[in-house]
Amino acid sequence: MALPASPPLFQQVAQVLRQRLQDGTYPPGIPLPGERELTREFGVARTTIRSALARLQEEGCVTRLRGQGTLPVPQPSTQEHSKIRNGLLENILRFGQRTRIALVSVQFVAAVPAVARALQVSPGSRVMQVVRVRKSRQTPLLCTEAYLPPHVAAAIDLCALQDMPLLEAIERAGHSFAQGEQELIAVQATPEVAALLQIEPGAPLLRVSRVVSNAQGVPLQYLLGHYAPERYQYRMRLSRTGGATQVWITD
Repeated sequence: MALPASPPLFQQVAQVLRQRLQDGTYPPGIPLPGERELTREFGVARTTIRSALARLQEEGCVTRLRGQGTLPVPQPSTQEHSKIRNGLLENILRFGQRTRIALVSVQFVAAVPAVARALQVSPGSRVMQVVRVRKSRQTPLLCTEAYLPPHVAAAIDLCALQDMPLLEAIERAGHSFAQGEQELIAVQATPEVAALLQIEPGAPLLRVSRVVSNAQGVPLQYLLGHYAPERYQYRMRLSRTGGATQVWITD
């Protein structure tokens, strides 16, 4: 491959390799061609190839491991973030059109260890707690207990908490979410949750715990949701984004 005289050769090589990393020519988990092969391909000195790879390593595009060569580093995809964000919001907004929110309480509390771990704050830190119940025709379907870190809580419009999906309120406050993790388990209703859902204590429930973060991995919300299974129809929509399947449950 013949390269022009400027810009510097190592930058030109780095740009070609960078493009190949972005378009999937060099997929994650598969080592890049060795220095000798790249030297032959580009017709440059081995030191030029090393400088190009060093630049890509500085940018976080590749990692160089002894005995394994140069490996691509998986990069977060803006398109994937958009699909996760839009798909989840679309699901929540559609659900919100058929139900209404009853705001139970909004207060600042000291973060217990589980909340602190989820939000990546120190135990005892002051966080906002939002407790709400979602109803359909006056029948409680689910109750949520959400925790917001200080930097998110400071920007939230408290009036929006009375009738708006919490993730939408977070987005409107200027905090875009891009990724998240959620866990589903079966639990028994505590007396507090039973009172909110108007069911018997000890009744079986589906509990969802979810942490939603921005593109940098900074948590924006930790949510615990309790769903009455006999009143809540759980339908999944699966979508393939990158190599992963995204599944969300509405809050």
